[in-house]
Amino acid sequence: MKQFLLFIFLLISSSNFAQYPFLRSYTVDNGLPSSNVYRAYQDSKGFLWFCTDKGIARFDGYHFESFSTKNGLPNNDVWQCAEDNQKRLWFLTYSESFYYFDINDNKFYTIPNPYPDLQDTHIWCYVQTSPNTMQVILNKRFEVLEIDVKNRKVKRYSPPKIGNQSYPFINNKTHLSVNMSVGSAFTLRAYSEGLSHNIKHVPHVLPDFFKSKFPIQIFNKLITILFEDDKTIYATAENLVVYSKNGLKEIPTSSISSFKNNNLTLLLSTGSPKYKLCVTEKESFLLDENFKRLHQFDFLNRYVINTIYVDSEENFWFCTKDKGLLFLSKQAMNSATYNFADGNSVVAMQQYGDKLIFGTGKGNLYRIEPNQSITPLEINDPIQLPVRDIAITKEKAMVAYYGMDYTMYSTKSLLTKNKLTINKIVKKNGQYDLYEPINKKYDGECIHWIDYKTIDTLNSKTIVGYNALMMVKLIETPSHYRTKRIFTKINIPKIIAMHTGVDSSIWVGNSKGIYKLSFADSTAQYFDSQKTKYPLLRKPVKCIISTKDKKVWVGTNGFGLYAFDGKSPLVIQELTYENINAIYVDDKTKTVWAATNHGVYILSDINYRAQSYQLKKLSVIQGLPTHEVYCLSIQKDWVWIGTANGLFKIKMKHILNTESQNANVPLVIRRVKVNNQDTLVTSHYELEHTQNNLTIEFVALSYMSNKNIKYQYRLLGSSQSDTLWQEVDELQLSFPFLPPGNYTFDLRAYDVTGQATQKVNPISFHIKAPFWQETWFRLIIVGIVALGAILALYARIKFIRKAESERTAANKRFAQLELQALQAQMNPHFVFNALSSIQYYILNNAIEAANDYLSRFSRLMRLFLESSRNKYISVHEECELLEYYITLEQLRFKNRFTFEIQIDDEVPQELEIPSMLIQPFVENAINHGLVYSKNNEGILLIHFSLLDDYVLCTIEDNGIGREKAAELKQKSLKSYQSQATQITAERIQSLKYIEETKVEVNVIDKFNEIGESQGTKVEILIYL
Repeated sequence: MKQFLLFIFLLISSSNFAQYPFLRSYTVDNGLPSSNVYRAYQDSKGFLWFCTDKGIARFDGYHFESFSTKNGLPNNDVWQCAEDNQKRLWFLTYSESFYYFDINDNKFYTIPNPYPDLQDTHIWCYVQTSPNTMQVILNKRFEVLEIDVKNRKVKRYSPPKIGNQSYPFINNKTHLSVNMSVGSAFTLRAYSEGLSHNIKHVPHVLPDFFKSKFPIQIFNKLITILFEDDKTIYATAENLVVYSKNGLKEIPTSSISSFKNNNLTLLLSTGSPKYKLCVTEKESFLLDENFKRLHQFDFLNRYVINTIYVDSEENFWFCTKDKGLLFLSKQAMNSATYNFADGNSVVAMQQYGDKLIFGTGKGNLYRIEPNQSITPLEINDPIQLPVRDIAITKEKAMVAYYGMDYTMYSTKSLLTKNKLTINKIVKKNGQYDLYEPINKKYDGECIHWIDYKTIDTLNSKTIVGYNALMMVKLIETPSHYRTKRIFTKINIPKIIAMHTGVDSSIWVGNSKGIYKLSFADSTAQYFDSQKTKYPLLRKPVKCIISTKDKKVWVGTNGFGLYAFDGKSPLVIQELTYENINAIYVDDKTKTVWAATNHGVYILSDINYRAQSYQLKKLSVIQGLPTHEVYCLSIQKDWVWIGTANGLFKIKMKHILNTESQNANVPLVIRRVKVNNQDTLVTSHYELEHTQNNLTIEFVALSYMSNKNIKYQYRLLGSSQSDTLWQEVDELQLSFPFLPPGNYTFDLRAYDVTGQATQKVNPISFHIKAPFWQETWFRLIIVGIVALGAILALYARIKFIRKAESERTAANKRFAQLELQALQAQMNPHFVFNALSSIQYYILNNAIEAANDYLSRFSRLMRLFLESSRNKYISVHEECELLEYYITLEQLRFKNRFTFEIQIDDEVPQELEIPSMLIQPFVENAINHGLVYSKNNEGILLIHFSLLDDYVLCTIEDNGIGREKAAELKQKSLKSYQSQATQITAERIQSLKYIEETKVEVNVIDKFNEIGESQGTKVEILIYL
């Protein structure tokens, strides 16, 4: 048979409330393939495997990874698995195929069954006979097949008959064939129960049934057989028969049961020799390796259990028929959790004598008796608001609720009665005094008046309380309840927490820190200087409790826990940013307990002067149903804790006397991806420069930690600070675009107790540099660059020599051009005409005119000669030269035109331009344009302006235009050809080459609206 279901029927606990250790539940909603889980198994890496009727699941403490026919499995119905010596996990399922999971390369492999007549049966066992040889036993005729794993071949096999030590291959003389029918359910279960031994070919410890004193008659009553490394256990309803190398031992069921006439119904292996689950007709309990009773498991009456498994942390996994998986940590077995129908949150708790009173988030009250039983307190007209606080004196008890209500009970009634009656009193809002008669027929009064934020007992008869308006004493006289306002002259607003000290004082706290009020003189200590020196003292207070040595422990809202003696604090550094919900001081053990949103912290060995202490944590490992804890108290040896998910209890010795465990949690590198591609995980990687995107997945396999694991890593070689450990929240790290080099990835982790996990070997990566970063390539590049530099230097020298030669030639040519320009300016026609004009004035006795003309002519000649000696002259000097020249040309052409030379104010007087550059263009304007003007209407305009980065010279005339002048020139018989324009063009090129002076010339023909020429405009742009 493929499964053996366990139905457990136990007596319901006689307590008012069922108490169970907190069980963590995993179902289909968490990722299981099915709620029917047959078995659990932990592989050599530490992963847990679960076999179900709808596939296989692998669990790492965070996520379930499911495998089914969708992932290539031949069948979903898998009921057991075990690992061979080559780290291959084999599965018991149907026999149409045989498959295993290779733990080393993280893959499934399937080997088909070639025998059709054996494909419709079950696989009951595997035996490894060599590294790559597996023998498989089928339930059909006990057929045996031999699998060649390496070559993926299957053949029939006939096992030799060599006696019972070759079990499970049996001969006709063994008890199985003599006393049981072949193929019976018992026989097959015996085979599957021994799978982990058989698969590794571990011989079972079996007696010689016929030669020894073994009680062979037990086989007629046999319930189960358990195979362990050093013994075999045979179970019947009345006895356990244990055979080991030390001999035979019989254990009557009555010696381990707590009931009479309580027969054994089942004995289950847990996968660990330390524990066995014993199920009787009336109870379930755990046995240790010496068959001593350990723990009662009454909670199993709620479930149908298939099997139980204990992992490497000694956590218990219960595989159920229809509830998935149940998880119980080893430490949680010593605890119990109570759940309540009215809501699970327990929000307030107060001890009085040997009893505890606690309240819930729904307003209900309960009493914990000295024997740990819980009594619900029935109230005739309950207040359905969350309980805020509880204070109990010798005669009166007060319960404050969130809102405007509180109740005052007779302490005797609260501690002894199960049903309480209350009388409701409504006071008007804003009234400061209370004076109400006591109605003796009720157990208490519910007063709707003010919202008490915090309350505490002042002495055996008086309770003090604070709301947003005032602090009061609540006093009971023989006939009335009354209040008396106190500390009316002290203004400490919005007190949140308070606790009365041993020296007639009250410690209070609000959002601005702590204060101390004195009843002796009605004064307050504000601790301003201490708050300045120690800023923690001014942080928001959540709870306060004073001690007999006149110190006070303060829990803050988000800033941790500290003790204060009025001078300086003792700060609990590990809790720096915790929300402290409640504090309890146990004088007997000299410990301080702090309830937080992350569990309970216990301080011991506290030395205020040395600022030292020991810190332990109570968490879900010990069975806390949640880390969100609201209140706690200690009753004798039991610790009672109110949480968001119920009431929790545990014996103090299981917290204070626990020893640190050695590192047993595996830390596993699950995957290493290179460029998002899976690789086989190894200790060293040689990678190309393009393989520089790394992703590393990891997990610490601590199932008790319930994901509360701290991971730290470092990537040595990545930066200057690579030796520092960095925390990471995710279960993977990505390192994109790593430059070439050597890297070492190091990882460590700490479980929920703070213990380090097993070490994981560092992984090294060598990312090769691209060929252009290799030394040989760099040497080649250096050689090429050096050769190129030499060739470039040679070419540069050659170029400089050539440039100097060309510059020398250009300078020579420039000098020639300057001479030619001078010659062009002093052309024969101009000189002849000028001298003729002078002669004309002399012959006509126009002595003054001749003298003036001659003076102008000589001045012009001198300016021509001076400008020929300088490459540059100022704009104003150029204008003077042009003025003399144009004046003489006016005389020469008998005033056929007028002229004007304009210089903008923006043009500096010292601004220089190339010499002998403008005159040729002026000469052209006169000789080829204005000379043909009629009626002396010619106009010549010369204009100098300074623009962004150049001087603009504009020469504009209203002559006949270039086209008409060209026609007249062709008809002219004159032999003289002016070279001025061509020489000027060559000079412009020489200026650009030699002096790097850029000059542009634009000639623009002017026309009127009907297309008639209106003259010529020349623009000369001289760049600065």
